[in-house]
Amino acid sequence: MRDPGTDVLVTDYFAAPTDAVAATASLQGAGPSVLARGSGRPLFDTVRLPALEPFVMLGRVGAALSGRPYAEVTAHPRHGALVDGTDDGPWVVAVSDRLTEALATAAPDRLVAVARSWAARDDGAPPPDRLAPALVALGGLADRARQVRHALYCWTSLAPTGAGPPADAVRTGRPA
Repeated sequence: MRDPGTDVLVTDYFAAPTDAVAATASLQGAGPSVLARGSGRPLFDTVRLPALEPFVMLGRVGAALSGRPYAEVTAHPRHGALVDGTDDGPWVVAVSDRLTEALATAAPDRLVAVARSWAARDDGAPPPDRLAPALVALGGLADRARQVRHALYCWTSLAPTGAGPPADAVRTGRPA
């Protein structure tokens, strides 16, 4: 078992048609953006957002976008609901349909404004220059998911410090 004190949380948000399909992402050690055999394309439409974990931080984003209290946003039964995973991870959790809709319909300038406002009010928020592109990328993913009637999920895993892309990297991958 790893020492979680030396690990960082890796978060890949992705779109899938059902919980059962989304659960298959937990079988991928490298996450949902792993390339499918033979095609060289990612298995899922994915955005890596290391600055935005799916429980508290995404709840704060939802509260800022909707104007609803944080407790109401996070009380939604799908907010961070475990879809699949083991004790040591990786885990796949759901993003509520309400939050997906709010992200999908928010204009990029609104998402940038939310990032700036949140960063100014909350010492625990990522800096706006990291958060703004992350929210815009997540909004784009939510919009693409909504267009094909998919839901949003977050694949999370613990990785040793220094492994993988830089902590502020926003990476995207789209299937064929």
